[in-house]
Amino acid sequence: MCGSLVVEFLLTTLTRFPTDFYIIFRTIFRSEVRDIPMFEYQAEPFDTCYANPDNIELHFPIVKLYFGSVDSSHELVLAQERVVLKIHGLYCLAFIGWKQAFSILGINQLQGVGLTFDTSANTLDFDVDACD
Repeated sequence: MCGSLVVEFLLTTLTRFPTDFYIIFRTIFRSEVRDIPMFEYQAEPFDTCYANPDNIELHFPIVKLYFGSVDSSHELVLAQERVVLKIHGLYCLAFIGWKQAFSILGINQLQGVGLTFDTSANTLDFDVDACD
């Protein structure tokens, strides 16, 4: 999806996508999570949460975000702990939709990620776990 990206460091925990993009993203995510029961009630602001009544180890898909082009030099790979949040005993997708036409990366996804802004090349590079 084309559009602008705003990197937000302090004001939002969750990544926010434009609603139309979020619906596609959420649908694909849900289709990849096959063996974990989805919680039947929404836990605002989340609309995709999973229960773990048997307290077993859960595995969720990783998410790759690409910036500029689809190659590894412009990607941010988000492991499970950056994709879902454990809240009130539920595992909820840590992304939400909103009515704006741009996306904001939340601190849940950026925690521990080193960011390099190259203003001469107009690029943004990510170094996952650089700040651990």
